[in-house]
Amino acid sequence: MKAKDKTEPKKTTGLVRSGGPVPAVAKLATEIRDSIETARSHVSATANLPDMRRFFESFETCQTASSKLPGREILQTASAESCDRLSIDFRKHFRLGWSHYRLLLSQGDPPRRKFYFEQAAEQRWPVRELQRQIDRGLFERVALSRDTSRLVVQEKQAGPAEIIRYEDIFKDPYVLDFLGLKGAYSEKDLEAAIVRNLEQFLTELGTDFCCIGRQHAMRIDENDYFLDLLFYHRGLRCLVAIDLKIGTFTAADKGQMDLYLSWLKEHDWRSGENEPVGLILCTSARHQHVELLLRHGPHKMKVAEHLTRLPDKRLLEERLKVYSKLLKERKP
Repeated sequence: MKAKDKTEPKKTTGLVRSGGPVPAVAKLATEIRDSIETARSHVSATANLPDMRRFFESFETCQTASSKLPGREILQTASAESCDRLSIDFRKHFRLGWSHYRLLLSQGDPPRRKFYFEQAAEQRWPVRELQRQIDRGLFERVALSRDTSRLVVQEKQAGPAEIIRYEDIFKDPYVLDFLGLKGAYSEKDLEAAIVRNLEQFLTELGTDFCCIGRQHAMRIDENDYFLDLLFYHRGLRCLVAIDLKIGTFTAADKGQMDLYLSWLKEHDWRSGENEPVGLILCTSARHQHVELLLRHGPHKMKVAEHLTRLPDKRLLEERLKVYSKLLKERKP
């Protein structure tokens, strides 16, 4: 009889078997997946850590606890009350998400942060609208408005702009406290300070502004004229001429801007662009003068005040309270 051939068992490669991956490979794959997830979570947590720390330094959460008397609730803060920390009551602020709070944390001044926090909750602003109101400088306009009731009416009538209009890109007033100007100063001093602090000035102007230059030269007949600042706005797709004035807005200021805009349309207006617009920044703008002079003019322009400092803190808080009260009263 022939001896049976002894067949040696085939050696496996350690990678595959009939039932699927061998345990060692499956374990290795699981470990790699877990390591990736852990690293991803660590990166996310590390990136958000500064914001989370600032959040707990700036806000405190409130909890409702039932009292012994039925039908009554006691509002308790999770920590000791602080004058700078804002209390989050989830019954009022449940619509605000983390993106809202990140925007609010970017407002370094406590009164400004408190104002946008209250308005975002009260008016039920989505994140995009909160960003729009911050860009438009609603806090500064309320704080410096001489007619709070009129401002409330304008805000209630104005919704989020779907189509960009030149009236919507300008603020009134512009707060230029970062320039560091004190006492008496000239228009040249103001212009020089803006150029030195151009990045902050662009932030105050708002989004989509691009600086072209200063003292833009214009030759008309035998006379030389110089426009203080020339910008371009990407959203409007047009040149923006800025003229700086120390003092009250006058008819002569409007006439000078008309001259600048006419020259720009003649020499610098390019195909595909919208016609240039003007911004006159002055120390004081009288309402009736501005309305009458700009109502039927040949060019698009805006007159706005510039201020180098905010009003007294107590007056500021009082105006913000009046604005919030009037806004509530006008709710439908």
